[in-house]
Amino acid sequence: MPEPSNPFRPKEDPEQQYEMEVFIDQVEESGVGGGVASFLQGHVVFNNEKFPFDAIAYGRIGGQNVSPTLAAESMKRLQDLNVNLELFTAQLQRKLVEGEMSLNLPPGTLPPEFSGEPR
Repeated sequence: MPEPSNPFRPKEDPEQQYEMEVFIDQVEESGVGGGVASFLQGHVVFNNEKFPFDAIAYGRIGGQNVSPTLAAESMKRLQDLNVNLELFTAQLQRKLVEGEMSLNLPPGTLPPEFSGEPR
């Protein structure tokens, strides 16, 4: 595993990598501040179970970032599975920032960056 770019971020233990698939089901732009933020609804498939989450994606100065929040029922079930919630959420965030996700948008819907609307 490569060294983290942030020297203050602890190294991740390869033994604690959670195999997950990330799906985005809905994307909405904020409309505030020139479309700086997007609101996402999606789910993670982990251990053959579906875990819903919401997230806000934003960026400009300092680069892109995403802040995911797992649904309460997702957090409860993951705790029941003895999952480290902080690590799980950090890995979900990394997948979202790095684009390791699938879009499940309704047919004919274009992601916001391709909608042709001015920003």
